[in-house]
Amino acid sequence: MKNILTAIVLTTSLFAQRQIVDKIAAVVDDEIIMASEVQQYAFFEAANQKINPALDTAAFNALERKIIEVLINQKILLAQARLDSIIIDEGQVEQALDQQVRERVQQAGGEAELEKYLGKSLKEIKKLYKSNVRKQLLTQKIQNSRFQDLKISRSEIEAFFDLHKDSLPEVGASVNFSQILMEIKAGNEAFAEAEKNAKILLDSIKKGADFASLAKVFSSDPGSGKKGGDLGWFNRGDFVKEFADAAVRLEPGEISGIVKSEFGYHIIQMIEKTGEKIHTRHILIGVATGANDKSETIKKITSVRQDILDAKITFEKASLQFSDDPAKKGNLGNMGWVELSTLQDKTFLNALNGLKKDEISQPFETQFGFFICRLNDRRDNRRLNLKDDWQTIESIALREKQGKEMEKWVTQLRTKFFVDVRL
Repeated sequence: MKNILTAIVLTTSLFAQRQIVDKIAAVVDDEIIMASEVQQYAFFEAANQKINPALDTAAFNALERKIIEVLINQKILLAQARLDSIIIDEGQVEQALDQQVRERVQQAGGEAELEKYLGKSLKEIKKLYKSNVRKQLLTQKIQNSRFQDLKISRSEIEAFFDLHKDSLPEVGASVNFSQILMEIKAGNEAFAEAEKNAKILLDSIKKGADFASLAKVFSSDPGSGKKGGDLGWFNRGDFVKEFADAAVRLEPGEISGIVKSEFGYHIIQMIEKTGEKIHTRHILIGVATGANDKSETIKKITSVRQDILDAKITFEKASLQFSDDPAKKGNLGNMGWVELSTLQDKTFLNALNGLKKDEISQPFETQFGFFICRLNDRRDNRRLNLKDDWQTIESIALREKQGKEMEKWVTQLRTKFFVDVRL
């Protein structure tokens, strides 16, 4: 993706040069698309494609026409979703919104930088994005409900590859590696202190203190804390077992005792529940780690590394036994082929770059804890091929097939709705 700041600066500059009197660009059923909406999307996409609207008016006008069609199709899908009674849970919207904003913050280089270039506070940015996120999720859901069972044959994949092999993206320099992660975990003293604080809060709630107000001040959960502890609607299976087991026993309005999980101590309040879905709020008292916990983790992972080098245990068995990576049972620590350019953590990248085949790195620290990695193999830049990249090519070919079927379906849907293009 292009650097978001470059796109934003260019978009802002160009948009300022070409402001228009707003008018209706298109009407879809009982929904309208404004010319300003089309133009803003067009300027942003022009920035991504390095099209200068002032110098290449033909390309920019074509881009605007394309965007009008995209927005019309989106409106049609949303109208169909209403007819089919397809809805999106607000918890999903909030989750997707938080993820998108985190990505934008990371791309911008921090919250302050994103706020500066968009000229809005983070709260205003979220409000701006929320409607679009809901539309995206609805569109995805209606697409998935119709095309998720679409299959593609081997002969179709081979034919797709023969036709597109020269235009398929290259695979960048890649590594195949295995990893063991050891998280820095708090000791007994830290847990005891956190439990003590949780009991004080629970006692305050029992004496009439407002749950939401306490959550905003004391909860260690950054996502829900600022919303008064509100977690939204989720399936019980989405929570860790200890939390879920305690929550489902509660009736609406009821508050739990102290619930211990791997994250610390929770106080849970049931708001609503229906079937397997529960709507809760919580206060999380996290357990802080100290210098001693960090040194113990370094000592342990260093010892495991030495045992692997001494052939006392294989890397795979050590991963299964000691790693805190949640995927370890499925892959025994093997992360498969990964393009170096996709590794965001420079520490991780430096550790892998310094290894020869079958070597194991020294322990290194990231935000997740301490890792050791074994380099299994390397590949230079190369073109995709059917032997090594079958699954990747299959995925690309299937997306193209789904896209074509989607276009056919939307074309059919357009006959059901009133569409009036006015630009």
